[in-house]
Amino acid sequence: MRDVLMGHVDAPIDVGVMTLMEVADAYYARAKEIEQLILRAEAEGQVTKGSRTYRFRTGELRSFIEMASHAADLGSRRVTVAKLEYDMQHSI
Repeated sequence: MRDVLMGHVDAPIDVGVMTLMEVADAYYARAKEIEQLILRAEAEGQVTKGSRTYRFRTGELRSFIEMASHAADLGSRRVTVAKLEYDMQHSI
């Protein structure tokens, strides 16, 4: 997933200029779902502070969530620019 967001690997879908935004939004939602599951397990006492799962949530997962969020924002800006360029070309 990280390699897709970084552009090292092709995205699993291709919807033109919207690809980055769509993929990043999907990855972000999945990562937040995983975070919620871990948080529920913490609240139920199944995951303890300092455990491997806890460190995953507060480290790598948190970093990925931030990366996916920023990639979704970038994708959204690309869509906005593409629309602006389209509108400018067709307003002449």
